[in-house]
Amino acid sequence: MKRLFLLFILGLSLCISVAQNNEDWTPTGVWPFINRNFRTATVYVGIFHRSKTVVPCNIHVGNQTLWYSQNDTLMEAIPGSVLRVEFPNGDTYMPVGSEQHFGRIVREDSIGGKVARVICVSSVNQKELDQRYLDYINKTQNILQGTLVLGGAAMNPDIAAADDGTDMEKQPLPMVDEFYFQVNGEVFPATAKNILSHIDPRRKQEYRNFTRSAEIISTNESSMLKVWNEFFLK
Repeated sequence: MKRLFLLFILGLSLCISVAQNNEDWTPTGVWPFINRNFRTATVYVGIFHRSKTVVPCNIHVGNQTLWYSQNDTLMEAIPGSVLRVEFPNGDTYMPVGSEQHFGRIVREDSIGGKVARVICVSSVNQKELDQRYLDYINKTQNILQGTLVLGGAAMNPDIAAADDGTDMEKQPLPMVDEFYFQVNGEVFPATAKNILSHIDPRRKQEYRNFTRSAEIISTNESSMLKVWNEFFLK
């Protein structure tokens, strides 16, 4: 079942003409992109030689790839070829982790004379998405059974809406944030284990006490910035 619903709900009916910008935009199954519109951005690419281009683009939250518009056609960038994406509103994304998922640079500092960053990867919450799919299937089956008892589909006009999945696909996709830290040129997931291995050994117990007293949540931006400020910038 894993990944099944993701493939189902992220089936694209792509169209560049989307409604106006919405600050509260959340990706949906019909439009599973990080931004409401494709926006012109500066994209740095290069496997062997680095270069940059300016192109309307967006980030697909399902497979964490960059999509761009070329001659009114949406195309997917070659995985691993994109180094950095800078949108006009200041949002900057870079690939991180073994799977090279695109993360938004939340904060950029200097530690030991080197660039240090807090990076947030927003991706689909697969567990919640699978549960939503199961709930949808169960609901559809219940409606079908009720219709058969009543003597046919014509007696239950609600079945069409429940069966085609249209309303479900338009719902906001369940998202989850995962954070990465970049320190001394190394990018690593901001898990407790990794953080403990990168901070001053004399502060390990202090970190454990801090995460308990401050109620640090690993998927919360405010929480992770508290850890960053307290144990990496001080």
